[in-house]
Amino acid sequence: MRKILLLAGLAMGVFTANAQDVYKPVKGDVTTEFGLSGGVLNSDFRLNENGNLLRFRYFTQDKMALRVGFGLSSNNETANAYGANANETGEVVRKNTDLLINLGLEKHFTGTERLSPYVGADVLVGFGSRKRSYENSNNNFGNPSYVANVSGSTTGPGSVSFGLRGVVGADYYFAKRLFLGVEGGLGLLYAKEGKTKTSSTVAGNTTTTEFKSAGNSFEINPSVITGVRIGFVF
Repeated sequence: MRKILLLAGLAMGVFTANAQDVYKPVKGDVTTEFGLSGGVLNSDFRLNENGNLLRFRYFTQDKMALRVGFGLSSNNETANAYGANANETGEVVRKNTDLLINLGLEKHFTGTERLSPYVGADVLVGFGSRKRSYENSNNNFGNPSYVANVSGSTTGPGSVSFGLRGVVGADYYFAKRLFLGVEGGLGLLYAKEGKTKTSSTVAGNTTTTEFKSAGNSFEINPSVITGVRIGFVF
């Protein structure tokens, strides 16, 4: 009888310990994640939205989360041009900057002990800027050559975009506070290009020209947003 009671007590203790293991996030938790690309033996980590968006989720309730993401990509490239003499130098410069902000909400469902399916919605806002400039060159970035007393720049076209997106996805917690997930969505995106301004200076004489916006675009785009994601809770 004592052995039976002892075994029952041990079983109850194990059951209680297992019941206390909570895999999925609860109110107050924050998650972040990375996209996972490549094969099993050749995987690579990248940020969401094609590598440009760092995203977090804050659980205001056990089954409700705020989605916050932001991304900034910027590059500055310079191609040098050289003349016949050592002091004859010029350059062509290209600068691009893109900013993306993502705000949204997720509703999670019961699922299982480790599986957390959800639906959600996002608001997307994006900005982009472009600038090209050259000095003492022929304004050919791919094949620059030295041209004395010539300079200029092209600013634009910049861009502004707004979007709405519905998403559906699921996270599987393969360990405590670690998960793999997939997500897809259907989005509506409106984008508009800004004006373009060019300026050129030859032998001290400057000419400036301004071009109107090339137009705008509107699209509805279904997509797998991040492929397979790996994330953690903190």
